[in-house]
Amino acid sequence: MNREFTIRTDESGSYAVYNKDDNYIEAPYHNNDDIKLVQDNIDSALTESALYNVYNQNHNKTRMDVYVNGDIVRKDYNIVLPEGVTILEELESAFPEYINFNRSELNIVGKYDPYREPYQNPSISWYDIGNYPSEALQLNFKTSYLNDDLINWYGLKFDLVTNEVLLKIVTERYYGPQPVLPVGNTFYAITHSVDGSVGDWVDAYVYATPKRIKEFCTTHELDYPLQPTTHLECDVIWCWGVVFNKNTLEYGSIKAYARYNIN
Repeated sequence: MNREFTIRTDESGSYAVYNKDDNYIEAPYHNNDDIKLVQDNIDSALTESALYNVYNQNHNKTRMDVYVNGDIVRKDYNIVLPEGVTILEELESAFPEYINFNRSELNIVGKYDPYREPYQNPSISWYDIGNYPSEALQLNFKTSYLNDDLINWYGLKFDLVTNEVLLKIVTERYYGPQPVLPVGNTFYAITHSVDGSVGDWVDAYVYATPKRIKEFCTTHELDYPLQPTTHLECDVIWCWGVVFNKNTLEYGSIKAYARYNIN
């Protein structure tokens, strides 16, 4: 990765200045920094700026298009949107034993056909935003995490054919081996079944620019998930998902989450 930058120095220190296409970024710079670190700092600053600008807008009504290999494999909706209401009604009808799907307007649902392991059939995803998975819910899947390791949202995956339910725990850290991942702030999701088994495939989510991920895919001979102009048409690429097998460390799907704020 190579972005041209200049150096600005004042009484507070020195900064690498990137100024292109209406993006003005300053990242800390020290004389002994190598060029890779400077480029990483610029990439991180560009990502944070893009996310900050979107999160300052209305984010109670959003759609997230999930891309793999250039195709949309799932569309997620806030439950207050018409599409979200429809999916939520189907979910409540199919799984009446689960309650409080609409506990928060921030919650998200999406219906999809199987596009990767471990999903085998048409399914519905439900994400509880702003809440940790309760101890009772975790014990139902025969697992237990400390809240210190968790991010305050989680997912349930509902198989519409077998009625199997999976719990997707979202954590700041992953303690097992992992393959090379793109540089950027990273968090993880681990899938649990009600029989206590843990899925072989781990999701590593990375905040990074499209340029960073495109170069990562090229280096590792992986399919870049987006169409060429998607990142220009959506409000922001919220994050990228790098799926890997926890046993073999092979890469699975590379995902992109294109976010749209709905007025």
